[in-house]
Amino acid sequence: MKRFVAALAAALLTTAAASAQTPGDPGAGTQRGIEEVNNSGQVGTVTLFNGGANTRVLVELHGTIPGRGQSVRFYRGPSCDDIGSSGPAYYLTDMKDGASRSVVKAPEDKLLSGNYNVVVFSTNAAGSRATACGHLYQ
Repeated sequence: MKRFVAALAAALLTTAAASAQTPGDPGAGTQRGIEEVNNSGQVGTVTLFNGGANTRVLVELHGTIPGRGQSVRFYRGPSCDDIGSSGPAYYLTDMKDGASRSVVKAPEDKLLSGNYNVVVFSTNAAGSRATACGHLYQ
């Protein structure tokens, strides 16, 4: 089991470093981890690319079901355990085949203020449960 976890961590780091940069972005972006929720087995990364007033967001997850769309949202809250009840702060493009690419109308430093979390849901249908979450911080 320890070998599997180590291999998964190495694969995540290698994949994230290779795919973090998006076309037209000169930097590697700011990357944070995403952990599984509700024993989903889904883990990955969220990478933010500073674009001034807008931020490009790349969410990549391992353990997703091919072809199934999954909702991705930014919620306000100090941690994944406390995302508040006010609903999503920002809606991201649905995840498809383990990836979601979006542009959020907020500066990167605001999203990395420690007040936001990225949450992935099992499907894009209403009432679906969270499968992964990552806290955004500086």
